[in-house]
Amino acid sequence: MISLRTHRRRTAGCAATVLAVTLGAGALTVPAAGAATSPATGATRTQDGIVKVPPHSTILAAGRAGFISTNDYRLDSRAWIRYEDGVRTTLDHISRNHLAGDSVLECGSTEATVRNLATDTTVTVPKGSGYCIGLAGGAAFTRLHSGGSTALWMHTRAEGSRQVTGLPAGATDIQVKHGDAVHGLLQYLADGVLHRAVIDLATATVTEDHAAPLADRWMFEVALSATRIAWAEYDPASRKAYLVVHTLGGDEKEIVPVAVTSPQVEFLGDWLVHATSYGADKLTPSPYHALTFRNLKTGATATLLDHVKDIVATPEGDLLVSGGKLGTGDGVYRVSLGQDGMPAAAFVAASGYPAELAEVHEPQLPPTTVDFDKSRSVPLIQYFNHQGVKFTGTVRHVRTGKTFSYTQNGFFEAGDEGYYPHGFWMGEDWYGHLDAQNPADPKATVEAYNGAYTWETTAESGAGFGPAIERSGTFTVKRAPKPHDFDDNGSPDLLARDASGVLSTPDAGTIGGGWQIYDRIEATGNIAGSTHADIVARDRSGVLWLYQGNGVGGFAGRVKVGGGWQTYDKLTGGSDFTGDGRPDLVAADKTGVLYLYRATGNASAPFAARKRIGSGWGVYNQLTATGNLAGAGAGDLVARDKDGVLWLYLGKGDGTFTGRTRVTSGWGRYSELIGSGDYDNDGKNDLLAHEPGTGTVYRFPGTGLRTTPFEGRKATTEFKGGSYNHFA
Repeated sequence: MISLRTHRRRTAGCAATVLAVTLGAGALTVPAAGAATSPATGATRTQDGIVKVPPHSTILAAGRAGFISTNDYRLDSRAWIRYEDGVRTTLDHISRNHLAGDSVLECGSTEATVRNLATDTTVTVPKGSGYCIGLAGGAAFTRLHSGGSTALWMHTRAEGSRQVTGLPAGATDIQVKHGDAVHGLLQYLADGVLHRAVIDLATATVTEDHAAPLADRWMFEVALSATRIAWAEYDPASRKAYLVVHTLGGDEKEIVPVAVTSPQVEFLGDWLVHATSYGADKLTPSPYHALTFRNLKTGATATLLDHVKDIVATPEGDLLVSGGKLGTGDGVYRVSLGQDGMPAAAFVAASGYPAELAEVHEPQLPPTTVDFDKSRSVPLIQYFNHQGVKFTGTVRHVRTGKTFSYTQNGFFEAGDEGYYPHGFWMGEDWYGHLDAQNPADPKATVEAYNGAYTWETTAESGAGFGPAIERSGTFTVKRAPKPHDFDDNGSPDLLARDASGVLSTPDAGTIGGGWQIYDRIEATGNIAGSTHADIVARDRSGVLWLYQGNGVGGFAGRVKVGGGWQTYDKLTGGSDFTGDGRPDLVAADKTGVLYLYRATGNASAPFAARKRIGSGWGVYNQLTATGNLAGAGAGDLVARDKDGVLWLYLGKGDGTFTGRTRVTSGWGRYSELIGSGDYDNDGKNDLLAHEPGTGTVYRFPGTGLRTTPFEGRKATTEFKGGSYNHFA
């Protein structure tokens, strides 16, 4: 059973004692300013007096006076932290093998310096041209290539530079790290076999050399006690991992199965200690996420903590472990043997984060109202202390039940943009799209409808550390009405009538039949005050009818506007020609006189009395209201003459137009020109055109320029290949 308590500083033996074993008495000198450290900063403690470490800290080395930690996601975060008061000394990025106890190895071009951070003293020794590879017990180790072979050298003040004996001449991939005060740990490759060994620091001799044919050459996870050495191995054939424990000076060996290829491993007396590192970043539960103990004499087992980052041995024979205990917290624990011989853990330093899954920073969530005319995204982002999170989010439109949903499963890697100083972010911005009901539909998503929405997120620890975190809320989406938006989602819709009289849109599908009684159908925008886009339809007797949009892709019952409309051979609506915020209608009679019908917003009388605004329009066979094409602010108009030339008329905002500007020729091939509004959502109004010969609706993207208002045409999939005789 774990014993949790605040660790108070033990009687600290001078860290210089460790160095003196290998460097010789009197070898310590006061340093000049070193490149690898910066001045100590003030102590930081939690409210209950425990030393504080930054979130996501892990242990690299443990000394008598302090420990060296780092944040895996910030290369500039390494520091030595004093147990007694939490004072920090910041370090440059130094290799883990260059750390031992309270000391760091700094390497120059011809000298190696061992800096004791507890006493702020250094020992500098000449190393020649060798490459620094490690620090063990205060001795600096270098690797030197010469004559096609590699030699290992050990450098101390007392003994100078000595070549390490017992290493094969052809050894490669040599690594050295701290073992204890009088031993280093060695790993190298020779004759295709990986070796783990011990270096006697007193004699500079390789001892306890063990071949490990099944080992991963990149792993250097080796533990040393007074009686044993242990390391991790992995068999690619069986895909099984092991801990191999050898008795020093003998042939006795024990194999301990483990769950992963690279477990942390150390000794605590007769206990073999191991854990799957970074369990909080995993997506599946495992008993090996805990700090696991096996007594090599009795076979007894025990566990402490719930998840572990790193384990390092202390000079006193204890362990420092970075990890977390549910209900207690995340940070650094000292693990030692109690009076009953069982391991116990004491809280040494706290990160301020809980050990279980938690939100650790203010989330970015939807505002009460979302105006998609002003913003194209809605944030749904939360920040967590763990990386191994199974995260789901759903946005649901209340009226239609249509949703946008997403799932993320802890995919962020260390150091990528998923990590922030306050945690790992999960979720994403919602850009106003809803999932298609049929995933096989080539139109994979639809624009979000206006109206009320609910949202909900669920974050679950993949490894099972604590309960799921659920959030939910509501918001409302709104946009200004669009002339061709019949389903209230801000996206222009095209109406098409087939030969049998059925009217339909690509998104809403079939609206209904019987529309063959009309010889003209025109999308007008909201002219009758319902906020949704309306249409007008003229029957063959010349009566004009109003159909108010219902916002769900259909229309209310028709309302009679009036008779006598057969006098007009051209009708178009949907542009605000008068600048009053409502779209209007213009009509040209058979003599070429153009009239303006200003919208009133009244369903029973949707238009004011007509106003004559020009003559000579008989040269055109089609008029199309386009909205603001060229930036003048008012609604514009395009007109096609009998030769197929298209002309642009800019609206002045008072119901009249400027002189015409020639666009291009070749428009005679199209049966219908439709002012769709901003079809491609780029902020500029576009034009659609139906070509009967190919059954294709083309899009002409707007440019916002008067002289060249459209780019080259682009085919759409709207009503592709169908038999249609009218579009609006």
